[in-house]
Amino acid sequence: MGRGLRIGRRPAKVPAKKPENTTDERNKRVNRRKVYIDVAKGAAILLVILGHMNRFFTYEGRLNQVVYSIQLPIFLLVGGYLLRIKEGETALQFVSGKFYRLIQPYFFFAFFSILYAWPQDASRYCFYFAGMLWGIGINDYLPNLPIWFLPMFFVANCWFYLVLRIGGLGKKTWQKLGLEAVMTALIMAAGWRIKMTEVRMPWGFELAMILQGFFFAGHLWRLWEERTLSEGSLSARWKKILAALVIPAAAVWIICVKQNGRVDINGAWFGNTGLWSFYLAALAGSYVVIVFCALISRIRPFAWILSLYGVNSMAVMAVHVPMLIWLDGVVTPLMPQIIKANHMTKNLIGVSYHFAAIALLSLFAAMILRRPTERSRKAGK
Repeated sequence: MGRGLRIGRRPAKVPAKKPENTTDERNKRVNRRKVYIDVAKGAAILLVILGHMNRFFTYEGRLNQVVYSIQLPIFLLVGGYLLRIKEGETALQFVSGKFYRLIQPYFFFAFFSILYAWPQDASRYCFYFAGMLWGIGINDYLPNLPIWFLPMFFVANCWFYLVLRIGGLGKKTWQKLGLEAVMTALIMAAGWRIKMTEVRMPWGFELAMILQGFFFAGHLWRLWEERTLSEGSLSARWKKILAALVIPAAAVWIICVKQNGRVDINGAWFGNTGLWSFYLAALAGSYVVIVFCALISRIRPFAWILSLYGVNSMAVMAVHVPMLIWLDGVVTPLMPQIIKANHMTKNLIGVSYHFAAIALLSLFAAMILRRPTERSRKAGK
């Protein structure tokens, strides 16, 4: 009878709806964000592969100018987006975690790149080992050039951790953001001052300082997203605003790239017109690509394959140059005659074959090598 009385009072049972900020709802939001973040990283690593196909595209060509303007800035933006100070985490724990995630795989890949390079004399081995410790990709210090990014990215993460720590001294949101902005500007200015001395620091130390603006932009992106997301998706109003900004952003990107020319972050060259134009082109271009990736992430097959590249992006970055050498020496001779006849030619067959083959071989190798690098990540957690 008591049960019947409770049933009669239906209004008391109505609040069966989950509150917006339950753990489940937050997890759903994180998972949805993670898909398009991984898709963006996947698109960026494919652009890295495309940019390193120098046999087909000239160093100063328009395609390389466009590709190089955004391929690494996207990774830096995502780095700022993902970097957070965990509750109870010390600075030493943060640095050691990043070391295991980035520097241990760097030395793993650098060591094996020296083995496959197989120098003819002992002096060259010494040169490569010294270059591995120096950790920058100029003067042929590294047989596998792209891995220079890993130690630089590690240093950049450490700098931005300091930025967030300083920002944490503020009590209100605007105070925190103000302190973070000032600290970011000071670090960038100091890095530019070092760069102007034309002295290259180990592990891209000065580059990590100059590129802090991308980490700060990624940080703002995450804060904006957390504030505007409603039940895991954007409102119709925000979707219209973001879509409307794509065309002007694309125009700014193309104009800045055309005026600034090709950039080479590894070479500390930020274009013809200066750092401001490099940043403007990179941020505008990255915005266009990330919005596009957010749309692509809704299409399951494309989202799956690009996410696969995104999850394995570090290993793909490390193995795609060795795969290029292996492709020419082992795989191409076994291909049909039409491939062998055109694989070095600047035509549709040559370009498509090399890009697709290097991308697939790199992903395959990256997934094989994922186990040792995953151990590094787990050790850093």
